[in-house]
Amino acid sequence: MNAHSDAHAGNGHSSHILIPAPLGTVRQILLEPTALAEWNPAFLSVGGPSEALTGRRYPLVARGALRGHWEYVGIGETLVEGRWEVPGLAETNSWSLLPHGEGTHVTHSFTHRGALAALLRPAFAGVADLRLDRLSGRAARRALAQVS
Repeated sequence: MNAHSDAHAGNGHSSHILIPAPLGTVRQILLEPTALAEWNPAFLSVGGPSEALTGRRYPLVARGALRGHWEYVGIGETLVEGRWEVPGLAETNSWSLLPHGEGTHVTHSFTHRGALAALLRPAFAGVADLRLDRLSGRAARRALAQVS
């Protein structure tokens, strides 16, 4: 269940993990915008409707009480792409899902831009792993609850 980081040039980050939950469960969690803060350490809260819609801006509060927005850029069966922005930092991210036995192999990648992104670059080391570990725990608990 441990995530494995891959080095990226510049300010990009990537990691992957095998999550012990079906692809549909993992995808459902990624498409719950108002619950993202429950497992994504970058967010304190995400508001708006609970339905995931591309192009819709969901208000968010990020770590450091920075206010901005989250939006889905693309929603596919095996790829979810998003973007969030606060003053000085914009992140573009992707979640690639691949069925693997009874689980799901997930690759998470993200890049940052902006003045704050450059300043905080060292703080983002390991963030892809942390996000994947938290997503994995949430998905495993949900999959177990669905079986019970």
